[in-house]
Amino acid sequence: MSENTTNFTHILEALANYDQPFPPRMLRSFSDIPLPQLRLLRTVWPEIKRERKISLFEDLETIAESDTLVSFDELAKMALVDADSAVRVLAIRLLWECEETRLLPLFTDMMLSDPAEDVRAAAASALGKFVLFGELDAIPETMKIANLQNLLDVTSGEDLPMVRRRALESLGFSSHQKIPELIQTALSTNETQWVTSALYAIGRSADERWSDTVLQCFDSNDSEILFEAIRAAGELQLEEARDLLIDKLDETNEDQELRFAIIWSLSQIGGEISKKKLEELLEKSTDDEEIDWVEKALENIELGGQLESMEMLEYDPDETDLDDEDLEDDEGEDDLLELDELDQDEDEN
Repeated sequence: MSENTTNFTHILEALANYDQPFPPRMLRSFSDIPLPQLRLLRTVWPEIKRERKISLFEDLETIAESDTLVSFDELAKMALVDADSAVRVLAIRLLWECEETRLLPLFTDMMLSDPAEDVRAAAASALGKFVLFGELDAIPETMKIANLQNLLDVTSGEDLPMVRRRALESLGFSSHQKIPELIQTALSTNETQWVTSALYAIGRSADERWSDTVLQCFDSNDSEILFEAIRAAGELQLEEARDLLIDKLDETNEDQELRFAIIWSLSQIGGEISKKKLEELLEKSTDDEEIDWVEKALENIELGGQLESMEMLEYDPDETDLDDEDLEDDEGEDDLLELDELDQDEDEN
């Protein structure tokens, strides 16, 4: 047995030791995990308690958000067939940056067939990046068409609302002629969750036809709708929203998430007025987190809006609480995927 394998055995022992928290120093051992260690992990994974799996994945997700050099893709692929729905959701989320096209049919199967609503919704969200890849001609045309059709079918189908809304949000990236009608239908429901999903899709659309719609939502008394309207204004870089955002910033002191959304949208819109306002805020602010956020926003202005959107600000009122003890295990369900499909070459040494 190699030294690396021996060391990894100690890591697995720590993972199964529920009397002690899993050591944070061992977390990065799951990055770019080699095949021999992955095989060892597979042998013990079914026996690991769900609470430990959930805790592990949440910790890995936190690391991945701040360190672009780590990759937990192989571990996450393995966990896509976990018996527990909460673990499957976290596995999908951990694959958020993975661009492998072989994930597209896997996520599609999960969106269409997984027995758990939250997993189907997470898979529908994950398919959004492939919609974008299709718009950029980064995937084969057949994949692009199939992905769009599946998402269209789900959005207009009979699945539960959360799944359908996530599919609509993913379709926001698409230039397909049916998307504006779907967005308008969602807006016309006047239901908070459908309106916020429509605004989320609008933010991804790069379509200025929605400018007036977004600005009208600035008058909403619904905090969720207002939040997504602010985000959409930034994503669309609506200059006519700048003064409204500044007014909202001056009026908003208690709602930190809303303030951060305004700050980031101002950075996306850019311009000297936005820059001056953020510089003034930087001088006055005494909150360390807000100072960090403003500094990042000013950096975004200097880079011409090239920094990635602050996805951590997503307002998701129906996101599953993965720590909820009421979540039931999905014991005995059939695997949606064959693990061998996700293996690295079995002939590797």
